[in-house]
Amino acid sequence: MRRQRDIGETLTEILLTVVITGLTVTSLISSLATAGNAGNTQRSSVATDVVMRNYAEATKAAAQLCVAAASYTVSYTPPPGYTTSVTPIGGVCPSIASTQLLQLSVAGPRGSHETMQIKVRTP
Repeated sequence: MRRQRDIGETLTEILLTVVITGLTVTSLISSLATAGNAGNTQRSSVATDVVMRNYAEATKAAAQLCVAAASYTVSYTPPPGYTTSVTPIGGVCPSIASTQLLQLSVAGPRGSHETMQIKVRTP
């Protein structure tokens, strides 16, 4: 007659398997959450960039209608949650054959911020 040895697993083996499985699942969920956050950040950055470029194009279009020493008004309404600003403030056309350096800023709803410098001139 044979003696049965080691039938089944010990408690130590079962606990070790549970711990390893738990660590694996935890790291998988953590990496998925990180990927989701990175995607949201990228999406917000791209949206802010689109608003910035649209604002810059509107500013250039308004400045193309300039007459020396006159003023111009930028007609651009940012999407909800975005704010735009320009430095220097005023929208005064530069003198003939010169350029004016403007710094445009856009702030997004999720803390994204972007700046751009453009030059405008009187045609």
